[in-house]
Amino acid sequence: MVTTYKLLAYVVAVIFLASCGSSDEEKINLLLDKRVSAFELKDPERYSECIHEDYRTASGEEVMDKEKLVNRFRDHVSIIDTVSFGESERYIYINGTDARVMMLSSIDVKIDSYSMTYKAKEVVNLSKVLGEWKITKESMLNLLSGTMILEN
Repeated sequence: MVTTYKLLAYVVAVIFLASCGSSDEEKINLLLDKRVSAFELKDPERYSECIHEDYRTASGEEVMDKEKLVNRFRDHVSIIDTVSFGESERYIYINGTDARVMMLSSIDVKIDSYSMTYKAKEVVNLSKVLGEWKITKESMLNLLSGTMILEN
């Protein structure tokens, strides 16, 4: 009888611990929150931690890898005094070890005395490797391309 109770207690403990683990959706949201904080803190290292090591995307004839992407991030956020994201809407679609997130965000940017607020629509692709989600492709925010400052 004691053995049955120990076995039952063990099974309940395992189920409880398993249920405490973060879901993939929660992990993706945490990653995207980290990405947002990287923009707000203008922190290339933090941004780099969000990007998959095998990140590759073509832009015209140029292939953008993780190193180029992080350098581009560093260059573009260096001219911005402050950037802050309002609450965004996120639509997460998970298919095994791949995910796609569509986001609608409100972004406030200030450079010297110039400030603006704009709405951004993004699509971010992610992959899960060794239990950790990383960004494999993102639609470039105009913030990164530098054109949003000139166009608006």
